[in-house]
Amino acid sequence: YPMTPSTGILHFLAANRDRFNILVVHPENEIAVMLMALGSAYSGAKTMVGTAGGGFALMVEGMSLSAQSEIPITIVVGQRAAPSTGVPTYSMQSDLHFVLNAGHGEFPRFLVAPGDAEEAYYYTGVAMNIAWKCQMASIVLSDKNLSEGNYSFDSSRYTVEKVQPILWDGKGDYLRYKDSENGVSPMAFPGNESATIKVTSYEHDQYGITTEESEKVAFMQQKRLQKTKAVKKEIENIEAVKTYGKDSDTVMFTWGSTKGACVEAADALGLKVVQPIIMEPFPDLSSHIKDARRIVTVETNATGQLARLLENNGIRVDQKVLKYNARPFFTDELIERLRKEVL
Repeated sequence: YPMTPSTGILHFLAANRDRFNILVVHPENEIAVMLMALGSAYSGAKTMVGTAGGGFALMVEGMSLSAQSEIPITIVVGQRAAPSTGVPTYSMQSDLHFVLNAGHGEFPRFLVAPGDAEEAYYYTGVAMNIAWKCQMASIVLSDKNLSEGNYSFDSSRYTVEKVQPILWDGKGDYLRYKDSENGVSPMAFPGNESATIKVTSYEHDQYGITTEESEKVAFMQQKRLQKTKAVKKEIENIEAVKTYGKDSDTVMFTWGSTKGACVEAADALGLKVVQPIIMEPFPDLSSHIKDARRIVTVETNATGQLARLLENNGIRVDQKVLKYNARPFFTDELIERLRKEVL
């Protein structure tokens, strides 16, 4: 559903649907988008939706349905100045904790926050693969400056192989939610005459039959949480964090499109930049900060959302450099603020 700053995704894919052999659908609202997408994925089609923070708010119940029914879905969320309608044609980075915690109940998810078009190109493919290998929601968190900026890069440098989900072997009874060590069950799709394929929003047993039995409820909750193991296994060889600049005892953390100004400012001031790209599961950053005496976060929001995430993972943040007037950081401005507030 077209909502700034994700409208460009709809326009581009609609204009190139024959080239990419894809179906592009524009339903009547964001709730319909999510539910149609889940129906599409249930039938076996790899499916992605695009929206902004306000549209994602309407998709959140559907995301919980994705978790309970274990239907894969990839969601692109383009951040803009909020809350509510906010400043729809400008940018902020204020939805990180919203998407990290969206949905009622407890369930795993995969979240990436690319910092430029090159990273968006690659990590969106990674997100789609994780969604289908682990049967969960994968979120690509962008922002207005990234979503509607113009960039050039060499796409041939990046290859994301298409992966296939774990499929049922056709032997015995089909258990849609069969127990496994990593929580991921074999899939089958409608049209398979040998399988009864149930999905449900209710808690269920391994067949997909609704249950309220306490032991089965706890069992299935633990099964879904086990998928974190599967995600961590899938991303072992994927770069979760990037670093820039020089070895310095002052380390600047940033994320998303703010990375560009941070890298240029770090070059000018002799600082080190650490950019987490995979936000959930959150990566081990110990090797990147082992020599740090001072840790600073730079982000375009009012509360320091990356700083809070770092502190939630045991990393002390000494200083937050924030901007929240719906404009991006400019390099000269950031250099001046770092000199004044940090150095």
